[in-house]
Amino acid sequence: MTMDSQKDTTSIGSDSSRENHPPTKSAQQSPTDTDDVDRDTEISLEKIKSADQALSVIEDSGFFKQSLYSFLVLTSVTEEVGHNLLQLLDQKHPHVRKGFFLRKKVLTLKIPSFTHEAPLAWFFDQLLQWNFNGQLTQVEVRRVRVMASPRVTAQFPGYVGDEKEPDTYITPRGNPATGHPTVVMEVGFSQTYSSLVQAAKVWLEGVGPTVRKVILIKFFRCKSGIAGTIELWGRDTTGNARMVWSNRIFPVRGPVERPIYLTREDIFDGVVEPGRQGTDRLDLDLTSLRDIIVETGLDAVGLIPAP
Repeated sequence: MTMDSQKDTTSIGSDSSRENHPPTKSAQQSPTDTDDVDRDTEISLEKIKSADQALSVIEDSGFFKQSLYSFLVLTSVTEEVGHNLLQLLDQKHPHVRKGFFLRKKVLTLKIPSFTHEAPLAWFFDQLLQWNFNGQLTQVEVRRVRVMASPRVTAQFPGYVGDEKEPDTYITPRGNPATGHPTVVMEVGFSQTYSSLVQAAKVWLEGVGPTVRKVILIKFFRCKSGIAGTIELWGRDTTGNARMVWSNRIFPVRGPVERPIYLTREDIFDGVVEPGRQGTDRLDLDLTSLRDIIVETGLDAVGLIPAP
């Protein structure tokens, strides 16, 4: 089986209906933070009629044999082929994280690495810190579920039927919106920034109001090592996704940083214990994030953070 076509694209398909809301450029990204992968690798499945054929095309592309930092965009994917391919990948490559954007006929594949998993470990560490600091009770900590990549289906206009698997999925136990996270983390290495932004929009605009916040973590290759940014996304007054905060992960710029935080109601979907305030801040520790990314992510694959 040979590929019908293979090229590069700057985003996960086009979306002319949302031209009034272009991706927001990271406020912390400078000209020196050059992303060595500024285009997502794309393969067209226009002539593909079955999931088996599609999987053969993906395998022939070498995607599964690439480095741990692989991200692939499949275009011209019909609804039938897309759904069947998701099931086939679940069976044969369950570690691959997938997104199917039905209206755009786009399916994305991500091979997660230690670096993608580091933020999940970081959030577990945050729960322990919040408990130790008295910000969350032990009962509250036990209510929080943190998981990797359960698939969620969008249901709001513009995204109906889209399916997405996050890098980290956070939700309270007993959440009435079964299957919906309250906080999501998406991590990109070879995935472009614009693709991460599109993922944030799917969560915030497509999945629905139960998703309170999305954290985007983007890594860049540069001459001196690995640079990175972190962004917190929420909604504006009209319900559209917007970036509300950003900062560098690497390199570190000075000892004073603008704090990033979630609130209790962000995590618990507005349901809080008696005597607690939903607006209470739960600060996120960037020093801890850096340490965990280096120890469990970069060190594991022989990379270093940009000084």
